[in-house]
Amino acid sequence: MLNVLVVDDDNLVRTGFITIMPWSRHGLRVVGDVGNGRKALDFLREHPVDLLITDLAMPVMSGIELMRQARKLQPKLHMVVLTFHHEFEYAQEAIRLGALDYITKVELEEDQMDEVLQRIVRQIEDRGENEPKSTDKKEFQALKVSWRSFDWMVDDEKFARLLEELSDRRLSPERLEALFEASSPHWERAMPELKPYLATEELHTWEQWVEWLKRIRQEVGESTRALPYSSEVVHCIRKAQEYIHAHLEEELQMPAIAKTVNMSRSYFSRCFHEIAGTTFHEYIRDLRIKRAKSLLRQSDKSIGWIAVQSGYPNVKYFSKVFRDATGQLPSAYRKEDEGSK
Repeated sequence: MLNVLVVDDDNLVRTGFITIMPWSRHGLRVVGDVGNGRKALDFLREHPVDLLITDLAMPVMSGIELMRQARKLQPKLHMVVLTFHHEFEYAQEAIRLGALDYITKVELEEDQMDEVLQRIVRQIEDRGENEPKSTDKKEFQALKVSWRSFDWMVDDEKFARLLEELSDRRLSPERLEALFEASSPHWERAMPELKPYLATEELHTWEQWVEWLKRIRQEVGESTRALPYSSEVVHCIRKAQEYIHAHLEEELQMPAIAKTVNMSRSYFSRCFHEIAGTTFHEYIRDLRIKRAKSLLRQSDKSIGWIAVQSGYPNVKYFSKVFRDATGQLPSAYRKEDEGSK
């Protein structure tokens, strides 16, 4: 069993995270949980830990500083960061400091706990005694970024280029699986219809992985052909969906996002509705309400804090939108959830 230390300043988030994750099923055991970086360092001085999972934005000591000092105490310590999408650049800094991976809290909202732990454990096992050089780690993270996008699904040249790059890297089957297990949740969030095609249990060889990628491209192509739009337009809308997911807590205006993907506002609005299956504003509202529900269940933070994290800086407006969508005020939703536990 690998010993795990969990660090998060929000007690409810920390407790919820520890409770819902199927640790033992993946050979993991939580041996400690603390609320800030200094307490984490004290724990590391006294206990052997294999895996540190830490939030980034914490009082007393940031997750980044904790990682720097933790590595000095236990040089072989594996580290993973917990992050919201708005902390993505912060998470990238953690990767540069040697973090094994990062878990977005969206993944936890969407019941992907087994996949998350499997991905992390396989990366630990893959490193084993043959720990890759830091340059290899950076290259692997760059591959993740490239494959998480949607370009390769509709662009033949981009797909061929990425395949060639992947072939040159000669990744082990385990690292290939880690790469695509990290990427497929991003594809599924924007294109739920891909879910039946994302299973990877039977993939063991390079040829099987290539065929799997081609099947995904084929499915995307068929769904694209069923729409009265070119693959380029569909790709622009997918990119817009990806952008929305990554900036959900920010102000999202249709003209700005349309400009980001090089489309006029009116054409973007019509295309988004038909391709995403809902209007631009309904799409954002549904995602924000889903995030708010998750934060209300997992955090004891104030309703105002949750409103901001969900993209609603005005708490009264947030409460109104939440009630319209769920039939309950946020406080009533939280109480009902607590009563059902």
